Amino acid sequence: MTNNLDGRRALVVLNPVSGQRTAKPHLLNITALFNASGVETTVYTTRCRGDATEIVRRKGDEFDVIVCRGGDGTFNETVSGVMLLERPPLLGYIPAGSTNDLAKTLGIPTDNREAIDIILNGQPLWNDVGCLNGGAYFAYTASFGAFTETSYDTPQKLKNRLGHTAYLVQATKAVKDIHPIPLRVKTAEGFEAQGEYVFCSVSNSTSIAGVVKLNRRDVGLNDGKFELLLVKYPKNAAEWAKRIKEILLRQFRGEEIQLLHTSRAEFEFEDMVPWTLDGEYAGAHDAAVVENIHNAVQIFRR
Repeated sequence: MTNNLDGRRALVVLNPVSGQRTAKPHLLNITALFNASGVETTVYTTRCRGDATEIVRRKGDEFDVIVCRGGDGTFNETVSGVMLLERPPLLGYIPAGSTNDLAKTLGIPTDNREAIDIILNGQPLWNDVGCLNGGAYFAYTASFGAFTETSYDTPQKLKNRLGHTAYLVQATKAVKDIHPIPLRVKTAEGFEAQGEYVFCSVSNSTSIAGVVKLNRRDVGLNDGKFELLLVKYPKNAAEWAKRIKEILLRQFRGEEIQLLHTSRAEFEFEDMVPWTLDGEYAGAHDAAVVENIHNAVQIFRR
């Protein structure tokens, strides 16, 4: 059976240190699977942060499909590079990270052969992409507050050794640093709020940081809107327990935890607040605008 990419060209962007350093041993297998299916494959290996974006920006328009083999951070860089191209090629993802939040949402398995089969024989579907302050892109989540710093503070060596457990280890250490974040927020749909919050995410995913889970019925990957999750700061131990229980049970309909759908959200802070995009540090801001770019890229997924 002829696959969807027979006779076409693929650029594979590979991060050799993602997850538990499983990329290099599988490199020959990955290229062999593509080549055996009639796909001319070129591989570029990233060497530092931002490399994937630069590779895609320089070479992306020479290919029919760009395949990322790495974690959510590498995929973020790949998408960021694609967003800089005049005619974005199709996107494939072979997840190899420690958490793989986006892959879980897209229904892409971590097995190389199964993920490649989706790219070769699946259908590319439109996905929205997010933009922070007009210049920084994200594939599935922009967030700040409790534990969001864990993803980029966790040492790579620890990730390679322990996988997702490394984030839990780092998160335990970060508990003592949790503090309220005073903010004002408003959405394009007319919602406004002001108060002290402990966590916020603007996402296009059913899984955030491997801990926060959204119901699939609440998430539309190409509906032009993101899910805005706001968690108010608990004032005592009893409230902490209640917040954690509600998050684990996905109960997001109260006053303390709110889940909204919006195409745009504006934030104002009293101090500079660190943000993460797809688990990577995105600078500290005292004001931020997050926007949904509708149907920005096509990704092979289930």
